Amino acid sequence: MIDQLLTEKLRPKEVKHMILPNRIRVLFEGKGLNQNILLAGSPGCGKTTLAKILSKDLPHIFINVSDESSVETIRTKINDFCSTISILDGKSSKKVVVLDEFDGASDQFYKALRGTIEKFAGNSRFIATCNWINKVPEAIQSRFEVINFDPINQDEEDFVKNEWKGRIRLILTKLGISIDDDSLDEFEKEYFPDLRSALNRIQSWQIEGISAVDSSKIKDSSWSYEDLYQMIFKSKDPVSNYQVIVGQYSSKVDDVMTALGEEFINWIIKNKQDQAKIIPGIVVLVAEHQAQRTQVIDPVVSLLALIFKIQKLTDN
Repeated sequence: MIDQLLTEKLRPKEVKHMILPNRIRVLFEGKGLNQNILLAGSPGCGKTTLAKILSKDLPHIFINVSDESSVETIRTKINDFCSTISILDGKSSKKVVVLDEFDGASDQFYKALRGTIEKFAGNSRFIATCNWINKVPEAIQSRFEVINFDPINQDEEDFVKNEWKGRIRLILTKLGISIDDDSLDEFEKEYFPDLRSALNRIQSWQIEGISAVDSSKIKDSSWSYEDLYQMIFKSKDPVSNYQVIVGQYSSKVDDVMTALGEEFINWIIKNKQDQAKIIPGIVVLVAEHQAQRTQVIDPVVSLLALIFKIQKLTDN
């Protein structure tokens, strides 16, 4: 019986236990929070965990901005919280406002927040997390120290990958699940840097009672994104499709784009022969989107647009 999610059970409690580039670790290990910070990077790389660690010993409030993006949230929650005085160890204490999924805020939220940050600069610090920094207005970014979690060079990427793979192997060993080196490499290619998704997959193996993992266990089926392929043909609800794509594929945009231009076509030939007529249209759409890839500000929006266009082909 599983009594706790691995993502929570194994969530680091201190900075020294996190998988981080050294340039980030030295900023926070054993140090206090002296400024507003905006943590940006790929899903599942530890942004929210770091925010929780930095705020845990101070009076704080945690807000998921994707769920609470109204101006009323600022007025009734943030302003009220920052307006009161907190005493810690007999002294007036700084307060921390954690704004998770900050790139999901509305324009009105951003505008109202600017004044709040300035008003409470003396007693409050703000920690924000986001996957897509380009969604956050520059006028707001300028009020934070922006810290990019994604590796900035090859040496840093190699270091973080090795740490990530070592952590995965350690977790599997403690759970009594063996994995060979080639399968671990494949697992890393499938999930890195998203540790949260990796732990969810490992927990599914634990629930199934799997004691050894090889390449056949890494993917759910012989098709990398079969659930997505099925959705393209079966689901016409744009809201539901948006939630699935953003929730499951936002960290794998390039891989999904490639799969739609290659594997998806083979999947259609094998499973949807009556839809083979749309294959030329899919090839053209994928080629157009890949050509525009370097000019796109938000790659998830580009992927959404591509999938919605492919779905239109299936309607004809």
